[in-house]
Amino acid sequence: MFLRTAVAAEPGETRRRVGSALHDVESIAVNLPSFDALLELLERRSLDLVVIDESLLPDDAYGVIQSIRDKHEPPQVVVVGLEADPERRASLTAAGCLAVIPDSVDEEIFHDCFRALAMRRLKEVDAGLRDVPDAEYTLAEYVTASPRMRKFLRSARRVASGESTVLIIGETGVGKGLLARSLHNESSRLGPFVPISCAALTPTLIESELFGHAKGSFTGADRDRRGHFELAHRGTLFLDEIGELPFQLQAKLLSVLEDREVQPLGSEERLKVDVRFMAATNRDLQKEVADGRFREDLYYRLAVMSLPLPPLRDRAEDIPEIAQSYVDHYRAIAHSDVSGISKSAMACLAAYSWPGNIRELANAIERAVIMGTDAEVQVDDLPTSLHEYSGDASGDPQLSSDWTRLPWRTVRQRVLDDTERRYLTEVLRDSEGKIRIAAERAGMATRSFAEKMGKHGLRKEDFRSPRSSRS
Repeated sequence: MFLRTAVAAEPGETRRRVGSALHDVESIAVNLPSFDALLELLERRSLDLVVIDESLLPDDAYGVIQSIRDKHEPPQVVVVGLEADPERRASLTAAGCLAVIPDSVDEEIFHDCFRALAMRRLKEVDAGLRDVPDAEYTLAEYVTASPRMRKFLRSARRVASGESTVLIIGETGVGKGLLARSLHNESSRLGPFVPISCAALTPTLIESELFGHAKGSFTGADRDRRGHFELAHRGTLFLDEIGELPFQLQAKLLSVLEDREVQPLGSEERLKVDVRFMAATNRDLQKEVADGRFREDLYYRLAVMSLPLPPLRDRAEDIPEIAQSYVDHYRAIAHSDVSGISKSAMACLAAYSWPGNIRELANAIERAVIMGTDAEVQVDDLPTSLHEYSGDASGDPQLSSDWTRLPWRTVRQRVLDDTERRYLTEVLRDSEGKIRIAAERAGMATRSFAEKMGKHGLRKEDFRSPRSSRS
């Protein structure tokens, strides 16, 4: 990230010394002739560091410094020039100044002191970007018994050490965002990991979030704003659901990837950025290209390194360990006595096909830990769609080990229920969670279809693509 600095000082020693100190700090510096010009700039632009020559401070210095520090995104404030007035210096420090540097310090001390303050501010902002769950997650956290997943991780480790653009491909809920963060954490990138979801924002907001904007560039843009490309400088920018990026923005993204220059909305400023780019999608981008919804040149630029992340049903060997890790996680949060998973419940988890992948598994375990009354998760604690007759990955009904001792009527009903659940699941997946369309394909009334969904614990949200969820 660039250090955005404003220096309020008349031409002379203060500007020269600050400029010299910032020479080896990646920064965007603006020189201002007056304190009023600084206040005007702060009304439209977010700054990281403000340097004020003491001679430009108004009489009510305490109040104005305090007002700067009370802003929504407050910059740190450094005052340069105070000499023989310890009371005024103490007042400015109390108002919120990061430091007060006398004019009398020699050049080397001033340089070292100011550069230390600048680097401290950069670390503060960077720490805020990194302060997210799983911030330190690495590929070493992926413990797997699946041969397919082990092969995948070997490829991922080779990709992590490079600088190439990465396209992560996988179904909804499979953990694409966590993988991207892991790749970043194992790279040599010193900057932050900055994620953004193309499915969560409108086209105007996506453009603004990615590239930044100048004040007045659109309704509601009441101040300048830095974009995610700038925030990710020297780090990694991750675009989740890249298939949802509006077509008109794809050319601009391609230009940034090729030139490594960003131009904020409504601004003539062009900013050089050093960013590694990662993207993820649950869509077939080659089909999107063929259908004219995704630019072919952008697709080839993104797919320099493609990583297809296996769905959970293709790594069923890992389900017991993943499920237990979620039991431990939610047990601590819910202060539950549940500490394990019974053999019969684990059989259900292993047999289920998990259309929602790891996210669906996490939701099922969270519910079971909250609802459970025993030391272990029981079958009845799981959603009804996971009960002991749930289907295995091959499509064959999975009954309890003593199913031959059950009455035929019971076995028949369980097989019918399992087939019904499978059918509903596939129809919902094909219709992307749109119940009316799914019911029409099934030749059923919408109300009857919805009732059967409720019977099996199926939710339309688990089958919706990001695009359909906004419609």
